[in-house]
Amino acid sequence: MTDSTPSGSVPGGPVNPDQLVVEYMGFVTALAKKILRGLPDFVELGDLESYGQIGLIEASRRFDPARGVQFKTFAYYRIRGAIYDGIRKMAWFEKDPDWDVNFQAATNEILTDSADSNSGSHGSMTLEDEISATRDTIMRIAGARLLSLDHESMGDIAGDQESPEEAAELASVVQIVRESLEQMDEKERAVLENYYFNHMTLEEAGATLGLSKSWTSRVHARALKNLGALVKKRGVDSG
Repeated sequence: MTDSTPSGSVPGGPVNPDQLVVEYMGFVTALAKKILRGLPDFVELGDLESYGQIGLIEASRRFDPARGVQFKTFAYYRIRGAIYDGIRKMAWFEKDPDWDVNFQAATNEILTDSADSNSGSHGSMTLEDEISATRDTIMRIAGARLLSLDHESMGDIAGDQESPEEAAELASVVQIVRESLEQMDEKERAVLENYYFNHMTLEEAGATLGLSKSWTSRVHARALKNLGALVKKRGVDSG
């Protein structure tokens, strides 16, 4: 994802958050339109744009050019994250959760955490470090995929086209996920259950435990990695 230096900032110089918001409003619309394609027809583009603008404003105020990351890259996941947070709060989603929305939202959180953790450090990372970081990210995404399948609308996921054998296999995987959750650290389990099953944002999930959003993101990432390891021990291929 390439990007020229925005006029709201100069290399090594101060950043003008308000100018960044004005310049990247079109970027918000582009991301909102892309996400809208996978949603029901009654979801309005304007609603997604409003959610995305919240993420853009947050990104503009948190952006630090000294970290060596371009603003468009920094803002990308935060805009998407704000849009998915908004979707998960819509009445239709809370009534009939969409597993793909859950998975896309979780994946966005994982990739945001990964990008933040590795920003400015790629030059100092060894090949072994990069391989390890990639494996960790894949393990977390696999855990998010399993959790996104585990909700009361499991029949909708399976679909009428699934064979009885495939439906039984999916039910078995869901059961293993639930049993694995019971083996986890209480704090990690609470974050996962609140985020995936109770449809809270990470900020809301952390607030119930007295955690900041940034700390909750770390707990979320660690919990997904641990969950992936637990279900793998039970013979489930989460890839």
